Amino acid sequence: MNNNRSDKGMYCKFASISLTKELLESVAWNELTKKQIQVFIYIWSCLQWANMGSKRKSHWVAANNGDIEISTVKMRKKLGISKATCTTAIHKLITVGLIRLTREGQNKVCHKYKMLYHVVPTNEQRWKKYPDQDWAHECP
Repeated sequence: MNNNRSDKGMYCKFASISLTKELLESVAWNELTKKQIQVFIYIWSCLQWANMGSKRKSHWVAANNGDIEISTVKMRKKLGISKATCTTAIHKLITVGLIRLTREGQNKVCHKYKMLYHVVPTNEQRWKKYPDQDWAHECP
């Protein structure tokens, strides 16, 4: 689906994403296609950040992780992908453990997602357990 879009404004507002060597060398990451990686980055870009702590010891935390509401229609339009490609990408990201569905949307209510990379404790990072475990059964 190519709708002659420009890449400007393709993602939500975000400054950067750090991909660790551990992720880049993982089985979970290396099974992803380019479009699936684009969807992953789009979901990451929808995280909202809050500065926590004092001036001396401040740190940034994802304020809406677990409550990332995403309109697949809007995402498909911004990324220039088809409905089938978008659905397949989300299912793959859930299966390999990079994201988790926290609310299944219906009747014009968006799905909600939780990012399971970098912004959650190590024990919640499911992608590290893939392919020994997968979460395909959690796909909508």
